[in-house]
Amino acid sequence: MVDKQAIRDILGRLGWAYDSGNLDYFEAIYTKDARFTVTIAGMGQVGDYRSIENIMVLYRGSKASQTDQRRHVVSNIFFADETAATVTAVSYLTLLATKDGITKTLSAGVYTDKFVLLDGAWRIQHRDLNLDAPY
Repeated sequence: MVDKQAIRDILGRLGWAYDSGNLDYFEAIYTKDARFTVTIAGMGQVGDYRSIENIMVLYRGSKASQTDQRRHVVSNIFFADETAATVTAVSYLTLLATKDGITKTLSAGVYTDKFVLLDGAWRIQHRDLNLDAPY
């Protein structure tokens, strides 16, 4: 049976980990052969990152280039395609940024995460992000 609370916890911690600069958490939660795809409305697919190494290059580069404080708010989580060892979690993203005391909504979107159970722990095998607008 899928431990939905554990997966909700992972999704929340991913947002917190990025925003606080704890990027090592990402390496621990993705599979080695993970894939991360990004699509932006009106632009199509803008990224297809394969392997944890390439995904980490993206995250570390993105984090290093930011001059604001990001907040990834994950909500409206539901589950599909459940088996004993896999599940798809769908959730909303609201991306906020604060700079010089002003908070703005940068974008919103939908995450679709395929989780697999490996050695007793849930890991992301494929994360797909569809953003409503570029930022």
